[in-house]
Amino acid sequence: MKINKNHYLSAMLCVALIVSSCGGDDDNPTLKIPKTYVSAKFAENTTAEAWLVSALSAVSGAANNAEKNAQKAGTTVAAIPYPGALSSVTLPSYKALVAKWLVELVKAANSTDGFQIPGASGPAAGQEGGLLGKRLLDENGLELEQMIQKGSFGAALYNHALTVINGKLTSASTDKLIKIFGTDVNFDWSKAKDAAKYARRRSNKTTKKGAFYEIQKNLITAKAAIEAGSAFTEQRDKALNDFLLNWEKSNFATVIYYCNAAKKSLQNPTSDEVKGDGLHAYAEGVAFAHGFKGVSRKKITDAQIDEVLKLLLAPAGKKPESYKFLKDANLLENLTKAIAKIKSVYGFTDAEVISFYTNDPQ
Repeated sequence: MKINKNHYLSAMLCVALIVSSCGGDDDNPTLKIPKTYVSAKFAENTTAEAWLVSALSAVSGAANNAEKNAQKAGTTVAAIPYPGALSSVTLPSYKALVAKWLVELVKAANSTDGFQIPGASGPAAGQEGGLLGKRLLDENGLELEQMIQKGSFGAALYNHALTVINGKLTSASTDKLIKIFGTDVNFDWSKAKDAAKYARRRSNKTTKKGAFYEIQKNLITAKAAIEAGSAFTEQRDKALNDFLLNWEKSNFATVIYYCNAAKKSLQNPTSDEVKGDGLHAYAEGVAFAHGFKGVSRKKITDAQIDEVLKLLLAPAGKKPESYKFLKDANLLENLTKAIAKIKSVYGFTDAEVISFYTNDPQ
């Protein structure tokens, strides 16, 4: 039988068009991203993370109580235990520091003297720190309560988030990330704590702009991609990487906030209370920066963190000289340089840096 060549080609073209139209959606699937985060088993999925958050809250609360009871006549501050749950997820290098700081904090609380500004050669032998205004400092002028709590946001909580992301990803994984970050399934602005509280402070509630809202979008997207399957691995990985970067950026935007706050307080301090508050803000900045040293999957390098810590007179692995900010006003320029260093690392604009100077901008 003779086949008409033109009819044959036309038939084959029709078949090709039918196959193409039928397979198009499968070849280029679209990820459906909900507007809100939904999880029916959030509490069940986050029992381990709730335990970690509670452990950090417990040790932070004990450190805060030590400050409140410091140097009270007839009162002795007891040793503060380092919760095993928290210790188990903390970077080994930072874990060793926290264990040491807990001992030093208690010594400062039980000291018979208030904080003494060291002389040119540093703290006197046997000096254990004490209160400056309402703030409990070690003999070097560093508020260890902040190092224990705020540094753990990076060295323990962010570090645990990395463990979740590097493990087998399931629909429960993003629940865990939300909990360890410090918010709830609804991303309730008023209930944010730990790292989420400070991401919120760098965000604008009116415009819904900033790290807190970006992280909400990241985790909604990541959950949708995980549940949609292997076809959306690329979207899943991008959302999780963006989540980590936004957490990190909010952390170092907070360092900027505290460097600026410390500089304002320490320029012309009028009382011991103002001086103590200045070193309190300063210690928060040191802690937020130091806590990220050593963690993986971050934009800022350990060498750049070391540069920031050196400017803050609190280099990792060495005795801090925090008290010098009380003795030499010229050193306050270091805080400005630290802000500039962080601005450069993340490419923050001038307007963004200025916005970081305010908590919860409206």
